[in-house]
Amino acid sequence: MQIIKFNLNDLLNQNTGFAYYILGRSYDLEENDVLQDYSKALYYYQKGYEKGYPLCTYSLGISYELGLGDVLTIDKDKAKKLLINAYPKIIELINNPSISEIERVYAKFVIGAYYYFGLGEIEQDYDKAFEIIKECADKGHIAAIYDLGANFYYNGKGTDINYDLSDYYLKLAKDHGLKRAIDLYEYRIKTKR
Repeated sequence: MQIIKFNLNDLLNQNTGFAYYILGRSYDLEENDVLQDYSKALYYYQKGYEKGYPLCTYSLGISYELGLGDVLTIDKDKAKKLLINAYPKIIELINNPSISEIERVYAKFVIGAYYYFGLGEIEQDYDKAFEIIKECADKGHIAAIYDLGANFYYNGKGTDINYDLSDYYLKLAKDHGLKRAIDLYEYRIKTKR
């Protein structure tokens, strides 16, 4: 399986919403071999939001929903407005034939998050979330691969509990350097699950 990775130096030279989204989520979630830096994450999310890019609108919304370290406090009202506003625009993005397949995979992954968490006006639906996230994982989305191992197969959300598949996907994400996968994998080894 080909795992999608980004060179952040290349993205810094682009002035696109998608570049800002990947930069933001990389610093937010320690992806693409960078250390967590919530200030940088917020900076890039806001830059993308100012360009009207829906994945950055979503990212600001989820940041208000969950908080973003000490740089952004939880504000459920702002979160809901941003998340409701982003959803139809993300669907439009997915259906836009001129975007790359990688951008489409990332947009679909976000829709999977809407169903997993029940964001905005979307009802929580683990079955639908699993279907979407599995499709993204099969296309090399590292966070989707992690989610299959950490959440779906391990907890039986949207699918049956399957510890072998959980371990497989978690190890795959770990072996490709995803920090949270490394941490969870080591924790599970120490605690024997």
